[in-house]
Amino acid sequence: MSEENVEELRRGFEALERALEAYWKNPHPIAVALEAGDLSAEWREFFDYLDPQLEWRTLFLGQTVHGHRGAARGWDDFLKWAEDYRPSLEEIEDIGGDQVLGVVTLVGQARDEGPRIEGRFFSLFTMRNGKLVRLEEYTTRDEAVEAAQLQG
Repeated sequence: MSEENVEELRRGFEALERALEAYWKNPHPIAVALEAGDLSAEWREFFDYLDPQLEWRTLFLGQTVHGHRGAARGWDDFLKWAEDYRPSLEEIEDIGGDQVLGVVTLVGQARDEGPRIEGRFFSLFTMRNGKLVRLEEYTTRDEAVEAAQLQG
């Protein structure tokens, strides 16, 4: 099952990349589109990888969001400050059970000629039935691994 989780997560990130590519061609609030039932095909594909009861503890925003609506609002919060923002999955590792450890890099450009943002964080993904049910972001690999051990 764990290798399946790795592959589903990889496909989910590929869907996210396509959704963000479409977004930057026509930026608009994702939460509004979700509420109106008007998500683009790319965002619908991405949300198909998320469990409706998703719990996402964001490092950048310092908050936890829940469900598809919370995730859409979280993405809106990420994207409103940027002219471009793109996370990518640099590394991925099965760490047992339903958990996968990912190294995520992000690059972004702040609006109005603000600073270019580059970062790296470590994400603990919990998968169930091919869907992402929990995402926790950490600044170090050790923190992510320790959190996985505490949950396991």
